[in-house]
Amino acid sequence: MPLAGVVAAFLALTNLPSGYAAGLLVTIATAPYAWRSVAPVATRFLGASATMELADRVDTLTALRADTTIAQAAEIRRIERDLHDGAQARLVALGLALATAEKLMETNREQAKELLRDARAGAATSLAELRELVRGISPPVLNERGLVDAVRAMAMDLPLDVTVEADLPRPLDPPIESALYFGIAELLANAVKHAHAARVRVSLLQEGNRLCAEVEDDGRGGAEIRPAGGLAGLRRRLAVFDGTVEITSPEGGPTRAWMMVPCASS
Repeated sequence: MPLAGVVAAFLALTNLPSGYAAGLLVTIATAPYAWRSVAPVATRFLGASATMELADRVDTLTALRADTTIAQAAEIRRIERDLHDGAQARLVALGLALATAEKLMETNREQAKELLRDARAGAATSLAELRELVRGISPPVLNERGLVDAVRAMAMDLPLDVTVEADLPRPLDPPIESALYFGIAELLANAVKHAHAARVRVSLLQEGNRLCAEVEDDGRGGAEIRPAGGLAGLRRRLAVFDGTVEITSPEGGPTRAWMMVPCASS
């Protein structure tokens, strides 16, 4: 052993007693192994304690709750604005048209009929807007038939070829279903608007105590999670459930996104 030879030569030159020499040899020989015990000891005494880790977790959850509260407040304002500027305005106009048509029934029946036709068209438009608003808050198919059928129904309305593969042994908790549904909706919208994809594959499966959703498109790639972007909002939404979002999107594609949320195993 080269190190032993160096030590032996050093001892020969310094004429140390044999006991000191043996101790020095043992110390040098075992030094690399002795340091291995330092790491767990340092981790034990210098690492974060359970209390510190709990405090960090509480801080993280507090920040996430604040983000969620802000997002909910913004969503409520959006709903109020949509109702005020859309359905509510149309319903007011509808009421005025019906009142005018009622007055014209005796004097100008043709104009009254025209107003009634316009009122019927306005009522149909208002109903469509209300349905769209309800779908944006909580899609009826999601509540009635679950996540898989809701994703398949959403895929049917998209201008691209979407394949949905699912292996979920049992229904999920409604909050998790809702978070994943809108997460998949965000990724599919990106595939249409930004990636200009032609085909998308959506996979849903449960692996132990984790629910995994993968969305892969054949678009042009280049997607990334930006601080103020929709993908960052998706990451914050899933973080409330201890979920994660990962994405790979090289230039030229394909883009693959994974969402993973803890759930009770079946």
